[in-house]
Amino acid sequence: MASTAALIIVLSVFNGMQDLVVSNFNRFNPPIKIEIKEGKVFSLENQLFSISDLKNIAGVKTAEPVLSDLVLVTYDEKQMLTTLYGVSDNYPDLSGLAAMTIDGDFDLSTPNHIVFGAGIAGFIGIDLYDYVPAKLYYPKRTKKNFINPMDAFQIDYAVPVGVFASYTPYDEHSVFVPMTLAKALFDYDAEISYIAIYLEEQAPFEKVQKKIAQIVGDDFTVLNQMQQEPLLFKTIKAENLIVYLILAFIFIIAAFNIIGILGMLIIEKKQDISILYTLGASKALLKKVFLMVGAMIGIFGGFLGMCIGLVACLLQQYFEFIMLGNAESYIITAYPVAIVFKDFAVVFCLVAGVSLLTSWLSLQGLKTNYLKNKY
Repeated sequence: MASTAALIIVLSVFNGMQDLVVSNFNRFNPPIKIEIKEGKVFSLENQLFSISDLKNIAGVKTAEPVLSDLVLVTYDEKQMLTTLYGVSDNYPDLSGLAAMTIDGDFDLSTPNHIVFGAGIAGFIGIDLYDYVPAKLYYPKRTKKNFINPMDAFQIDYAVPVGVFASYTPYDEHSVFVPMTLAKALFDYDAEISYIAIYLEEQAPFEKVQKKIAQIVGDDFTVLNQMQQEPLLFKTIKAENLIVYLILAFIFIIAAFNIIGILGMLIIEKKQDISILYTLGASKALLKKVFLMVGAMIGIFGGFLGMCIGLVACLLQQYFEFIMLGNAESYIITAYPVAIVFKDFAVVFCLVAGVSLLTSWLSLQGLKTNYLKNKY
């Protein structure tokens, strides 16, 4: 019972932590991302599809072109290499970035505005109320001057107006500017880096992704949110498997108590065993009796453990008894819990399987001693 309850509680807390991490990454990444397979940028003027074609797909809410590349940002004598994203002024609301703003406003309606991730803003000391512009450096793609190195860079200025926090590594190296500023800095006319697709609620996700892939052709990759973060999701799956294996091993060790319980029961009931055997009870019947006793101990204890684990998770989910800390230091104040009934099914099968296995192992003593010698 105790092992099963612990198994359910630990798995539920792990699911809660996993959902928290995934939701933060998914808030930053678009539901579907269209990238070209070769090269960093592409022009829609040279393609067989358009933004309108993508918007007309059933289930697609809108399609937003994004232009991004690495730039050097300097501010108040501090500098940092970061990823600059050029987007439309509608992008913050569509992506949810506007809701992640922790200081100032995510306002990209003015061509010279820039919004920083919380990590880079803290590193270079952004002060939104000094109105000091940030300086952006990007290597010129067509003109090189080795005599004067500074002439090899395209330089623009942008006024910090906001800071956002997605609580992901993107906060450490991401800034957003209007698309016009990004094109001027990168010296592009119609080129973009990728297209972000946002879907209607209840849209058939896989069907929309397949339809987009058919429209854009083989020269492009159409990535969902899991495919945009392959390392993250592979790590989560591996961690989930490891947690299952560790807790299952602990449960198996605890379940071996059944062997001791049945062993003592067999010794205690050896007189009854001999009487039943003398009266005509078969070896199979006696074995079945003790097998059922062992299975009932394990399954009933496991069922009680699952009930206790479920109640504990519900209490934590709704009343938040176990806290992480204050809101200033943590994203959330209490341990997150996500109840997944697949875990209950897996745990029940594990309980039943281990109970039957340990009960069968216990009966080997009954088979070789008491029945053979006919006590």
